[in-house]
Amino acid sequence: MAKKTNIKNIKNNNSNKVNFFQENNSLVEIIKILPLIIFIFVLPFIIRLKLIPLQEPFYGFWKGERINADFFTYYKQIFIYIVTVWALLHTFLFTKKIKFTKAYYFMGAYAVLVILSTIFSKYPQIALHGFVERREGMWVILCYLLLMFSTINLVETEKQIKAIIYTLGISGAVISIISIFQYFGMDIFATEFATDFMISKEIQAQIKEFNIKFGEKYSYGVFYNPNYLGGYISFYAPLMLSFAIISKGIKEKIIFAVFFILSIFALYGSRSEAGVVGTLIAIGILAIVLVSRHIIKDKPKETHKRLLFTRIVPVFLAIIILPLSLSYLPIEQNPITRIKTQVIELFKPSDLKGKDYKEIGPINDIKQIDEQTIELKLYNTITRLNVDKNMNLKIFDKDNNILLNMKVIPEEKIEQQILNITDYFCYLKIKDLGNGNYGIHYYYNNDKWEKLDFLVYNGEISFTTPSFKIVDIEKDLYAKHIGFEGKGNIGSGRGYIWSRSIPLVLDHLIIGSGQDTFITEFPQYDIYGRQAEGMPQYYWNILTDKPHNTYLQIGIHSGLLSLIVVLAGLVILLYKSFKNVIFDDEYLDFNIISFGILGFMISSIFNDSIIAITPIVYILLGINVVGLIKTKNKKVDS
Repeated sequence: MAKKTNIKNIKNNNSNKVNFFQENNSLVEIIKILPLIIFIFVLPFIIRLKLIPLQEPFYGFWKGERINADFFTYYKQIFIYIVTVWALLHTFLFTKKIKFTKAYYFMGAYAVLVILSTIFSKYPQIALHGFVERREGMWVILCYLLLMFSTINLVETEKQIKAIIYTLGISGAVISIISIFQYFGMDIFATEFATDFMISKEIQAQIKEFNIKFGEKYSYGVFYNPNYLGGYISFYAPLMLSFAIISKGIKEKIIFAVFFILSIFALYGSRSEAGVVGTLIAIGILAIVLVSRHIIKDKPKETHKRLLFTRIVPVFLAIIILPLSLSYLPIEQNPITRIKTQVIELFKPSDLKGKDYKEIGPINDIKQIDEQTIELKLYNTITRLNVDKNMNLKIFDKDNNILLNMKVIPEEKIEQQILNITDYFCYLKIKDLGNGNYGIHYYYNNDKWEKLDFLVYNGEISFTTPSFKIVDIEKDLYAKHIGFEGKGNIGSGRGYIWSRSIPLVLDHLIIGSGQDTFITEFPQYDIYGRQAEGMPQYYWNILTDKPHNTYLQIGIHSGLLSLIVVLAGLVILLYKSFKNVIFDDEYLDFNIISFGILGFMISSIFNDSIIAITPIVYILLGINVVGLIKTKNKKVDS
């Protein structure tokens, strides 16, 4: 009897366990995706100062600073590593069987090309860990793909979708509110509370005076750049509008509608053309898809008016109201006006064809005459810089008259006005670099004090970057370019950057230069091209560390083949998702995600991938893939 009683008790206990999991099934579903929920909510708000000593090769390509003050990427990178491992543990703990999807082929191919590009990179340290203030190295890209893999296998139900979307909605609403306050001059990051949050007491004690000022007269949210805020809104706003439309309960509709409206105000404050274009196109395609569904699928007359006013009218109102509201901004701040102006400019004939870029000036030529002499031609005036074995620096005019003769002395500032020889002021600043190396900053143009940089060592002089890395005058001062000739200023200089980036993609057909190595590949000292495109002279000494285009970024970093793989995967995903939204009644929550992805894809034409935003989009991609799997399985079962 005792044995039977024990067996009976064991059965009852097992029954209780089953009942517990059945009753708490919703809780288990949320626990499964907890890493994803925390990741989506927390990632954008990780802003903390880290002082990072720069070693080679990072220092050589940076701005001449030995220590980088990083607020926005160092701790985000660590957070991504931690949550990726956590998400993988959940994947193997909670998943009985790994889902199969053709998306793995695209993900795997991209991962292999990223790894190969890192292995064969000239700068594997950068390719592995990412460059200064970006940190999108190979490990981070693989984390993106692993987060997508975990999402595909952890997300199963509509409750999980709602949990993720609500989390994203609340996080984005907080970002939007911060952005709105910034627009009206009330920046939370300028407060003492934010300072204590972002800078440790230890660092505050080391630095007696510091001024945290990320921007003014525009909104940037938590991304330090208004364009990145626009990129975030480009997927957030279409998502919130989509869920406001498809949600069944009136409370949910109102909540998502409020999230959407707040994001539009944030977009208004960012004045980001990329965000506006991405948001408008995504909402426009959403309208077309919903109208198509209304005509093809939702035909019953009794639902005609309800569908019209709950789904289609809100989308068209969003499309109309957004441009109208933006039109009230002053012309210099209005993204709609700027987009229209630049589109017109794009189709105007170029005035640079057949011109010698050197003649445009003010830098007409730089020549290495010999190891001791460099000849400069500025404002059509020739001067020669000569260094001898005794470290004497002489400056000659074109007739070999000595304009300046001095000993190279560290940190001595020499001002010289050479009125009878040249029309411009100039002065030198000499820096002791150690080990017998001296750097010379040659300042000219008294309006803005532009400069050229030189390295002096053992009686030899070389033209260099601001961090005194030697530049090849013959190869680097004139770069290959494709397109946008005479239109370099389009898109705040994007025309110029894209025209010099396209040849770099064509140079990396199969294997790329390695993740985040764009700064090592881009022709930083294409001086003649920059001045020909009418860029301000101060721009010539600004390092270009990103292409302002995610697709060019992928093509350069991991090769043209990887770009084709990524684009093919995205196009197939969007096509199938839009088709499911039109023709299918089930899994709408999964497939409607595609409109947010589309908005991000459009804005990515003008924006770079950053670690504060891109991994969130990879999670959305994973949800979208789950929608395709579920729709396919349903058709097979039926």
